[in-house]
Amino acid sequence: MMKRIWFCIPLILLASCASLFKQSPAEKLSGYTYIPVDPLSVTTNPENSCTSPNPFSVAESVDTANVSSKALLASLPDNAVRTTVETFYLDGSVTYGPAKISAKADSYRMTVDYINADTTNVDIWIKREAQVYATGQRKAINLFLPVHDKYSEYLIGSDVYTVTSENPHSIDYQYFSLPVYVGIGLRATADINGVDSGANISGLGAIGVSAESKDLKGSLTVQTLGVNGQAIAAALPIQSELNRTTAQNAITSVASIKALLYEEGTIVQPRVVGIYLPFPGGKALINSVISEISRAKVVWKRPCVVIE
Repeated sequence: MMKRIWFCIPLILLASCASLFKQSPAEKLSGYTYIPVDPLSVTTNPENSCTSPNPFSVAESVDTANVSSKALLASLPDNAVRTTVETFYLDGSVTYGPAKISAKADSYRMTVDYINADTTNVDIWIKREAQVYATGQRKAINLFLPVHDKYSEYLIGSDVYTVTSENPHSIDYQYFSLPVYVGIGLRATADINGVDSGANISGLGAIGVSAESKDLKGSLTVQTLGVNGQAIAAALPIQSELNRTTAQNAITSVASIKALLYEEGTIVQPRVVGIYLPFPGGKALINSVISEISRAKVVWKRPCVVIE
């Protein structure tokens, strides 16, 4: 029987978990954190406590067209503001977590999410393989084993990941229950490059000030996640240039749109907005995980909430 590995969901944005293996700082920053994803559709089913004359199956999606936006919002119990920084290094690697200006880094991306969400879980199995330096053959290795040092028996950069949501019944795979955030929200993303040592990338406001003083260059994007409507669209800023004014406009527009969520005419359609990464992993692994949950389609058991 395959040994299952369980993880608790942390109450803070970045938490450290114990491991049998010593990890490098980059590996620590690449896991155990919230990862924003482009909105993905979900299969919506009623929760077990819901009563209905008709049976529901995982393969069938419940039509939410007749469910009011207020009822859908009431079904999303959690509100959070989450900030993620991606650091893109010159060697092509990517880490997630708190960032400091580094001469080895090529660019940065800061994503600030306001999300109104519910958490569901997706079963996934991951196989990690690396090439043995002496033989040239690939070997399945533990996902938590660091191989990126000169004393490793594995070839650096040879890691290949296979991710599936269907139990492969193989000891080469490790099982995870992946926390997935389903809901709606607003996202502001600053893509940063040309960073000088004097730049401050601690927040959107600080990034805007640094852009104004020419300590960095970049662009700014504000988007909605699973929410739409005429008033919502009108409140979105249209500037993409990154400076102090546009950073302030982004913060203001997010506050304005947040106030419109419960107004008439607002269209709400919950989506997958992020995942929590309970293991270390770079961009290749994260892309494989996102690709698999997109293919398999996340099932969200919507709590039944009656709006008086």
